[in-house]
Amino acid sequence: MTSWKAALQIVITKLLCLYYTVQVLLFIVVQFFTKPHAKFWVVKKRPYPPQCLQKHDYGVSKYITANGIKFHYVENGDPSKPLMLFVHGYPEFWFSWRHQLKEFSKDYWVVAVDMRGYGDSDKPKGVEPYRIENMVRDIKELVTELGRKKFTLVAHDWGAVIGWDFVAQHMDMLDKYILMDAPSRQVFRKLMMTDKTQFKMSWYTFFFQMPNIPEFFIRMNDLQMFDVVFKKHNTPEEVEAYKYTFGRKGALTEPINYYRANIGSPVKSVRPPTDVPHVPGLYLIGEKDKFISQKSGPLLEKEFNNLQYKMVPGVDHFLQQDNPTLVNSIMREFLEK
Repeated sequence: MTSWKAALQIVITKLLCLYYTVQVLLFIVVQFFTKPHAKFWVVKKRPYPPQCLQKHDYGVSKYITANGIKFHYVENGDPSKPLMLFVHGYPEFWFSWRHQLKEFSKDYWVVAVDMRGYGDSDKPKGVEPYRIENMVRDIKELVTELGRKKFTLVAHDWGAVIGWDFVAQHMDMLDKYILMDAPSRQVFRKLMMTDKTQFKMSWYTFFFQMPNIPEFFIRMNDLQMFDVVFKKHNTPEEVEAYKYTFGRKGALTEPINYYRANIGSPVKSVRPPTDVPHVPGLYLIGEKDKFISQKSGPLLEKEFNNLQYKMVPGVDHFLQQDNPTLVNSIMREFLEK
């Protein structure tokens, strides 16, 4: 990208950030005057994790250091079997893969990691540590530290964004891959420039460029955002698991820094190789996804050879939690081919 185009992209991003921030600030002002005694900015103290994080049959918590980061992960299954690595998105942590940890532990050594900045993994300060190239390296070195040269990658949302770059750079490490509800950076940029629906869906990515205010907004009404996002496909206790995790001091900034580090900056071209056979891949998107356009599927099929695209009926953006039985069956059908 030429320098003037890069500069224009940055200016447009900052203007959109300002526009959406003003909208959110107006909403906060209305909250203040309509509920002056509600203390809507206060988050309830949660000193102890809910039972679903303490006593469960999803797997065993462990820690490992890779790429200079101490990662927390939950593992299940037989370590002598093929490795399946689960990489979450925003606003998630290892817990969003709980249904898959149980299902696929029958045939794989399954590992669900808290990405850097999330959950009980290390949280480097600042924006630069959350550049996508750092997380690609995290995955590569994490798999190596787990003692494997090959694995199956399953990733969702930001995990999928990182996953596309990983597929393009480290195809030789993959047996298969399943990425969900987020396109590659190149496809996302194309959609933002050509698809009004995707542009409208992505308003929050611009708002998240603003320092501090997004964190305040998410904390409002005792982290009500997590009720809105997850109450459909989680029990009240499971929603509490998200509130406990993201309600801890400093737990919101680093996940949002994924957006600050990578949205609005010039896209570094990371293309899949053209001179080697591509490993089999599957891209899933929920029929009712409110954040990613269905047009991402056909565009990704053009970019990645040997990729299947499937729209999952009746589910939203968090499809692996919305209808785990259906999603698991689609995954298994693909993996057993």
